[in-house]
Amino acid sequence: MRRQFIYWPITGLLLGLFLSTTPVHADDLPQAKTHYLKGRYAEARELLGESPELDQAAVLLARTYRAEGKRDEAKQALETFLTEGAPSAPVLAELADMAFDSGDLETAARHNKRSLSLNGKLALARWLDAELARVTGDLKQAEQGYEWFIDHYNATDQFTDPEALYYTGLAAAQYARWTRNSGQFHFLVNELFPDILKLEPNYWPAHLALSRLFTEKFNLALGQKHLSLALAINGNQADLYAHRAELGLLAYNLQLAAADANRALEICPGHVAATRALGKSRLADFRPREAIELLQAAAEQNPTDHETLGYLASAYVAAEGTKRTDPETDEPTDLGKLIQQQTDTHPAPGEFFAALAAGCDIVRKYPQAVEYFREAKRHMPQLIHVHADLGMVQMRMGNEEEAKEVLEEAFKIDPFHVRVKNSLEVLDVLEKYETIETEHFLVRFDPEKDAVLAEYAAEFLEENVYPVVCESMGYEPQEKTLIEIFNQARNTSGHGWFSARMVGLPYVGTVGACAGKMIAITSPQATARPFHWGNVLRHEFVHVVNLQQTDFNIPHWYTEALAVTYESDDRPPDWDEILARRLVDDNIFNLDTINHGFIRPADGEDWTLAYCQAYYYAKFLTENYGDDALRKLLAGYTAYETTPEILEKRFEVSQEDFERRYRKFLEHQVMHVSPSSHRTSDLAKLTRQAEEKPEDVDLQADLAMAYLSRKNLPTARKHANQALQVDPEHPLALYVMARLHLAIGDNEAGLEKIEQAASGERADRNALALLANLRLKQGKADEALTMYQKGAAQEPARLQWQESIIRVLLVQKDDEGLLQWIPRVTARKHHDALLRKKMADLHLGRESWEEAEKWAYDAIQIDATDPQAHLMMGQALREQEKLADAARQYRVAGQLAPQQISWTMEAARLYHEAGETDEGRGILEKLLEAHPDHQPAQELLDSWK
Repeated sequence: MRRQFIYWPITGLLLGLFLSTTPVHADDLPQAKTHYLKGRYAEARELLGESPELDQAAVLLARTYRAEGKRDEAKQALETFLTEGAPSAPVLAELADMAFDSGDLETAARHNKRSLSLNGKLALARWLDAELARVTGDLKQAEQGYEWFIDHYNATDQFTDPEALYYTGLAAAQYARWTRNSGQFHFLVNELFPDILKLEPNYWPAHLALSRLFTEKFNLALGQKHLSLALAINGNQADLYAHRAELGLLAYNLQLAAADANRALEICPGHVAATRALGKSRLADFRPREAIELLQAAAEQNPTDHETLGYLASAYVAAEGTKRTDPETDEPTDLGKLIQQQTDTHPAPGEFFAALAAGCDIVRKYPQAVEYFREAKRHMPQLIHVHADLGMVQMRMGNEEEAKEVLEEAFKIDPFHVRVKNSLEVLDVLEKYETIETEHFLVRFDPEKDAVLAEYAAEFLEENVYPVVCESMGYEPQEKTLIEIFNQARNTSGHGWFSARMVGLPYVGTVGACAGKMIAITSPQATARPFHWGNVLRHEFVHVVNLQQTDFNIPHWYTEALAVTYESDDRPPDWDEILARRLVDDNIFNLDTINHGFIRPADGEDWTLAYCQAYYYAKFLTENYGDDALRKLLAGYTAYETTPEILEKRFEVSQEDFERRYRKFLEHQVMHVSPSSHRTSDLAKLTRQAEEKPEDVDLQADLAMAYLSRKNLPTARKHANQALQVDPEHPLALYVMARLHLAIGDNEAGLEKIEQAASGERADRNALALLANLRLKQGKADEALTMYQKGAAQEPARLQWQESIIRVLLVQKDDEGLLQWIPRVTARKHHDALLRKKMADLHLGRESWEEAEKWAYDAIQIDATDPQAHLMMGQALREQEKLADAARQYRVAGQLAPQQISWTMEAARLYHEAGETDEGRGILEKLLEAHPDHQPAQELLDSWK
């Protein structure tokens, strides 16, 4: 079958090319190659010997050393061959490649020129010829070098060497990028690189090349698949771990990225890509000075690596600021020096500026990222990924018109880029949205689904959020903040569109997000569970303010600490229980690790704990260092100080001492939490503790409960009995024994022990809850209520007791009790609209109009489309003689429940009484259009004439 590069007019049989200049005669050379490809470098060297006579063997020997970072040994092996034998193109090309990797371009060019003079068709030498032209800025020569592979591929009818085909694939991919030939992607991933693996199934570089091709288009699943296949072949190859570190960075899995980079460096010390990835992980973790050290180390290994130098420049931006000249000394800054060096010494520093821009994107310096991506485009338009990256940053900044123009260009260049495609689809959806513009906000929304929500959100932001947050933080954004509310469209959920808007990918694990100048949220009408959109908008706007206030120079944990602090005065019910357990397990975050809990939590509990600890860091600062402590920290970050520097300079405390005192503060915060929450979740640890202290009845009972939960009944019985032998009234041990009796059908004994465990001051919570539920089923509501109240007194942090009390009070229709208990629950259940509506209803019944208004409005901030909430708010406002405001609530209630014509009629009357008769007349006229025979509406309208 005849095959060709799909954009090339001439054809050629894909059979072979680039045969080595030296025939292979050694029987053990194939086995040595297999050892090398599988990462068995010592075994390969044993077969090859110290001074192989074949040039292929000498090259292979050098590569085994290079794979382990032994550059001197690799160079020695090659130079020894040249000294003892005839000049060899493969050996000279390998020396050139080594010099190229170390940034010695002059030596690389010299060796490569000699190699090509011996064999003008040697793949590695041809590839290096093009790459040397690229890194020195001769882009025309580089493109011709890549094109040479295309010509030669189509003109050659035989090949047996997978490495030759591999470099052909790399050159073809680069040529396709530079010439905007996106269709070539299919040929490369479906034919050329798979053909390499047919020749040599162990040739892992082909899988690596495929992984990189898919990754650059953000098809991360296939990128990961091919990387895994490569690692299955060779788990001892630094290039693969360095690439996996980059994949981890794309997913913001900083800990795994750092681990993979370190693994690569263990295999191959000084590995440039791995060191660079480690530096980028520090950048993403808001540790720019550590990033600088790592990136400088990478640059020392290869001083001409433009990507490394670009990320180093972005680390200078994060650590020292964006100025290129020091305003006090008029001397260039580190950033200014590096940019000047690149522009002075390189005719086309596009790759440097692209990396600088990407690094600015990582540290959220979005205006600078836009500037440097534009510079990259200007210097080197061949870099197609720059168009996509620039468009994504423009999206984050809310510059959607500019973003659309750039992204459309990027899509023409590369229609396979997942994030570009998704982002353009988002912009298509937004074209149908409408906008409410206020003094400080632009609220965009689906007019068919979220008009009411957008109206109330805009009002809430202006009246309740902007003045409070900006005044307390001492800063106002310079531009209007863009808010976008996403609902279901085109068979995609609202959350799907929200996720695509923020990251260009299908899923983000939250309902609201901020990029510094814009906020996106999922419409509450498009989620499976309700959420308090008012709290979410307040939370995200705090991010807008403090990100801009510090020029985006604030660590993730602190912006979340501030946002949570402003969101609500009360904490979610599970925070302190998780914190108590993690303190026991000595598994909490500190200032060096807490960002990981937000950026890439190991599980949902990590994510919750990160928010909890961030909140407590803010609380600890305020209580121990004064009311201005939070602003001091903000001022430090604005001045580009690190957290340890801020603590030393502004709070006169070392980070170590600060962390020690903070931990004691945390332990004090969870003192009220149930003792059961302070148990370790580690069964092995609990078992070890119980063995060390057999007389400790609490430990024995805890261990019995742990085995009961794992359905290991005999062992649970053993430890429960051991506890009861010392303390016959131990509540938890009694509860375990009760469950064991029930498990075998001995209900009488089980019930007796449950009652015993639930009695007294030490009542076990499990027994108490079980007995209370039983009493409620028996119709003994008063007894159940007493037990639930006892549980609430013992465990004030556990919300379940309070919720159970409310259920009983609802059955008993005890309004006074409900007025007492519902606020305790709603303070910590931020997303429960029903309880808020119940409170509004109770206050309406007591003519507490202001309280009724407050509770109804809070319910609307969970569900803006709930007509009952608007009705109750309207009733409360009417009784306070706020007639126009009341009319609005009745109008909205009537719109949401059009069958309730009386509500719409009341809206019209109230507008008339408020002196806004035209508004009332319009409502009646619209009502009569839908119900032309409605006589009361017609009579009311006639009376106003």
